[in-house]
Amino acid sequence: RLWDEEHAIYFDYDLVESAPIHAHVAAGFSPLFANVPTMKQATRMLDKLNQCGFCPLDEHCYAVPSYDKLEPGFAGQRYWRGPIWLNVNWLLYWGLRRYGFDDYAARVKEAMILLPQRAGFYEYFDPDTGRGHGSDRFSWSAALLIDLLSEGGESS
Repeated sequence: RLWDEEHAIYFDYDLVESAPIHAHVAAGFSPLFANVPTMKQATRMLDKLNQCGFCPLDEHCYAVPSYDKLEPGFAGQRYWRGPIWLNVNWLLYWGLRRYGFDDYAARVKEAMILLPQRAGFYEYFDPDTGRGHGSDRFSWSAALLIDLLSEGGESS
């Protein structure tokens, strides 16, 4: 019930309304981490990631924002409505690796390493400027960077 064929993403589901929540969020790519999509679905998800609302491979962006920048609900500094979260990008990185999408995975990894180098270990980051927001010296940001630098925690 979560996979949306038309939009090539997994949507959240509202149990009270018994309906999908049609918000194009980066968490909709997290099933890649858990090896849920078929290869065909995963390839379509990569195509969606590569569109200008998230983070196209051939354009500059700081990392994958939490919300599609072209959707009406996007707000770059509104917590889960647009900022970059390293934990979401970490799930995305390992999911992309799992499916062999190494070029895009390398880009996500590079972006995740550069953000804290430039801005510090913040809770989340502005998708347009890369500026850190929320708590500084945020432990999961530091832990995820350590994981990436050590290539530890590989899931199989």
